[in-house]
Amino acid sequence: MGMTGLGGLERERTEAEARRRKRRRGQRLALVLLLVGFASGAYLAGGFVRFARDVALLTTPPTAARADGIVVLTGGEQRLQQGIDLLRSGEGQRLLVSGVNRGTSARALARTTGTDAGLFECCVDLDYEALNTIGNAEMATRWAREHGFRRLLLVTSDYHIPRSLLEMADVPDAPEIVPYPVSPDKLWRPDGWPTRLGLRLLATEYAKVLAVKARVAWHNVMAQDREHRIAGHDRVQASFK
Repeated sequence: MGMTGLGGLERERTEAEARRRKRRRGQRLALVLLLVGFASGAYLAGGFVRFARDVALLTTPPTAARADGIVVLTGGEQRLQQGIDLLRSGEGQRLLVSGVNRGTSARALARTTGTDAGLFECCVDLDYEALNTIGNAEMATRWAREHGFRRLLLVTSDYHIPRSLLEMADVPDAPEIVPYPVSPDKLWRPDGWPTRLGLRLLATEYAKVLAVKARVAWHNVMAQDREHRIAGHDRVQASFK
C-alpha cells in the first residue's frame, strides 16, 4: 500500500475518532441535562409537597391575637364574611377590604354579608386601587400608616397566605401581620386531603410563590449592587479630598 493509501486510512481513523469523541460528549451532555432535569423536578415536587403541607397546617390565631385593624383580600365571599365577623367581635378597630371591584358599593357588600349598613359607614374602608396581591400589600400598608395601626389581621384564603405574607414583607415599613386563613369549602376533603380543584389551586399558587421569591431575590441583588456602586463612588470622591 502506498503512502497515499496509508495517509487516507490515517485520516479516516482520525475522523472516526473525532466522531466518537463528539458522540460521547453529546451523550454526556444529554446525561447531565437529564440529571439536572430530574433533580429540578424532584426539588420542585418536594417544594410543592412542603407548600401544600404548610397550607394544610395553617390555623386561625387565638382571640388573644387581637390587632389594630383587619384587612380582607377580596377573592371569595367567605373571606369578607370572616372579616366582618372579626370586626363585630372587636378583633380590630377598622376593616379594610382590599381589591374591591369598582362597580361594587359598600351597600352591596353590606347586603351580601347581611351586615347593617351603619357598620360599613362607621368602620369599613374599601380599596378600589389594588389589582393584585402586590397592590393589596401596598394599600394595606398605606391604610395602616394613615390610621396609625401597627398590627393587622390579614384575612384571605389559606392557600393565598404564603404569597400574601411574602408580598407584605417586601413593602417598606409594613406593619406586623397576623395571618387569618380561611379554608374554601371546595379546596379540602373531609379527610384533610385537597380535592381535585384544590390540587390545581395549590399548584397554581405554588408557582406564583416561586415567582415572587425569584422577583424579591432579584430585587435584593440589584439593591446590594446599587449599594456597592454608591459606596465605591463615595470612596473615590473621598480620595480626591
